Amino acid sequence: MKSPVVILAIAALFMPAAFAQPKISKLQNVFSSILPGMPNYGIAQGSIFDILGTGLATTTSPPQGFPLRTVLNGVSVSITVNTTTTHAILYYVSATEILAILPSATPTGTGQIKVTLNGKISAPAAITVVQSAFGMLTLNAVGNGPAAVFDVNSQYLGLTNAANPEDVITLWGSGVGPVTGDETTFQAAQNLTDIPIEVDIGGKSAIVQYAGRGYYPGLDVINVQVPTGVSGCKVSVVVRSGDIVSNFGTIPVATSGRTCSEPVAGLTANRIQTLLSQPVINRGLINFTGDAAGSSVGVTFSRFTNSQYATKQPMASTVSFGDCTVINFTNQNMAVPNPIKPVFLDAGPSISFTTTGETSAGNASMPFQDGGYSASSLPAANSFKGTYTFTGSGGPDIGAFSASVALPGGGMSYTTSTLNNVTSVTRSQGLTVTWTPPGNPDSDLIFIQISGYAFVPNAPYGAEFVCNVPLAARRFTIPPAVLLALPPQPSGPAAGQSFLEVDLIITKPFTAPGADVGTITWVGPSIEPFNYQ
Repeated sequence: MKSPVVILAIAALFMPAAFAQPKISKLQNVFSSILPGMPNYGIAQGSIFDILGTGLATTTSPPQGFPLRTVLNGVSVSITVNTTTTHAILYYVSATEILAILPSATPTGTGQIKVTLNGKISAPAAITVVQSAFGMLTLNAVGNGPAAVFDVNSQYLGLTNAANPEDVITLWGSGVGPVTGDETTFQAAQNLTDIPIEVDIGGKSAIVQYAGRGYYPGLDVINVQVPTGVSGCKVSVVVRSGDIVSNFGTIPVATSGRTCSEPVAGLTANRIQTLLSQPVINRGLINFTGDAAGSSVGVTFSRFTNSQYATKQPMASTVSFGDCTVINFTNQNMAVPNPIKPVFLDAGPSISFTTTGETSAGNASMPFQDGGYSASSLPAANSFKGTYTFTGSGGPDIGAFSASVALPGGGMSYTTSTLNNVTSVTRSQGLTVTWTPPGNPDSDLIFIQISGYAFVPNAPYGAEFVCNVPLAARRFTIPPAVLLALPPQPSGPAAGQSFLEVDLIITKPFTAPGADVGTITWVGPSIEPFNYQ
């Protein structure tokens, strides 16, 4: 028989949570998921925020009734800023996550936060408290893509329930600003008019009718009118408090009717209506990128359920024409989290890529692996003028197909403002890009995509903006709200840390047996180091 000492030692090996000191690894707004070091980071007074870490609780709490408490399952959270200490109001606790409200009485500034679990206190973590920093709820619940927005009938906006210009819509989120009164129970409406809340929709300033608390503690609503002159299935929406911008979302806007159209993706309202009448949607994407440094090709076929397609809206576009959006990436590879995963489809053992005309981009046979077909490090092309063809023999999911795109050849010149050789911008002033297009290509659709990214200095994450503009426009100004979401850089662009890119993009539909919608896209990039100040 083992001694009591041995039994206790063995038990300790299997119950680390009961004895370990809690550890805080990250704090973020529960809806935006903006990370520390970003210019729009901060935990707003009165907002709902996430504490992530290890050993934060010994048990997972069930849903809480009201009034909420500051101690739950032996867990409490203290925040000290400028010698004032407050205690977070707890919605939920688990070993790896605490969902809480930062009391409105917490002073603004930099302070410390600690988690106490059954008398054991975590090491302090830094917290940045601001008056207002809105986090917008998105349909995928990770802070990007289509926003979770209600119409006047309390129904979510969607591809077949789009807003019209001058409609009033409701954004959901947290972080408008502090309130007075009891924050542990149901809230009375408080329009926080003393906080300068602005909403841009499609890059245009929208009329805000209400910005303040909803029914639940810490949960905010913003009622705003859709401006005229915007349309598309992916119209951007962002909330701004001074120089702090929220995460970006998109909403569908139709000029008439309730089904949007997306010219960037070549999808009419009737086509979208047909797609969403099906229980599943099979999508094909062919992407070809090429410049003087080399070429790469990727082909995927994916199956979405009707609800997945409606939620993720996986079109061949990030944002509608004449508009910009911002995407926060979470690691060195610029990966973007999205929990809505499709099923990859098999179009045969391989897909061939061939070229004809004035090109030296080479040919390739791409085997099916990891759910798709790809080839990289293809030869550089001296001239991209020619026809590019993708051919598949067919497989169990997708039948035999052939898809081609003709490219114009030549290049495209552009400047970052009316002055040449501009390599930096003050983010609050916006940025004007002008371009001279090449000759007319043989294509269904050609446009300009302006993008840029910046990493947080000394961190593996940051943000990227994307703007889609018709080729004929020849000029586009990136709004300040877009650039303010990018982390500022030290003087002089750091290698690989911040860039500006102006791409010529040609896209057209293709068909394949078993695919409900297919798009082939060629990207001719022009990228340079750039400094966002």
